[in-house]
Amino acid sequence: MIARGTGSEQGVTLLELLVATTLAMLVGTAALPAMGHYLSSVRTAAGTRLLVVRLQGIRAKSISRGLSHGLLFERDDLGWFWFDIVDGDGDGLRAADLRKGIDRKLSGPHRLGDLLPHVDLGFPLGQSIPRVPPRRGWIRDLQRPVRLGNSSILAFSPLGTSSSGTLYVSDGGRGLMAIVLYGRTGRIRVWRHDAEGERWVR
Repeated sequence: MIARGTGSEQGVTLLELLVATTLAMLVGTAALPAMGHYLSSVRTAAGTRLLVVRLQGIRAKSISRGLSHGLLFERDDLGWFWFDIVDGDGDGLRAADLRKGIDRKLSGPHRLGDLLPHVDLGFPLGQSIPRVPPRRGWIRDLQRPVRLGNSSILAFSPLGTSSSGTLYVSDGGRGLMAIVLYGRTGRIRVWRHDAEGERWVR
């Protein structure tokens, strides 16, 4: 005859097991949004870093070869893409020279999403996005993540200078980062958008 345990020796009842399982599920469900936000930030940061490294490489190539190199941005139904381009006559990268075949496309089209899935040039849906400091106000046209003035060309010169502008990288969720190019110095600065605070942070 087997004696029944008492106190802490008793087995777990079905009710206790159900309560423990329910609590574990609740804790896991509560953690899902935080995990989703974390993965969104990681993906967007990785895509941004990949693009920054590419830009730095193009700048270095322009300096070492004594010819302007850059990116020509275009858009289709799938989103934004670019071609790697090079100056063909020593007067810098120009849209007219590209049309004539004087400045050349070296490779492409390239899409950020092909290099890193779930990340692309763009903005998150359903968010109000402030302008990157020191500018004030809000971005009105969220269909244009490539902002190079009136140009679609991002150029780096043999002197190390570049076009001025901003490229916005997002995973389409909450992740958003901005790559800001300062033309006269060729410097690149990266900002991260804080969706909760509706602000940009470094």
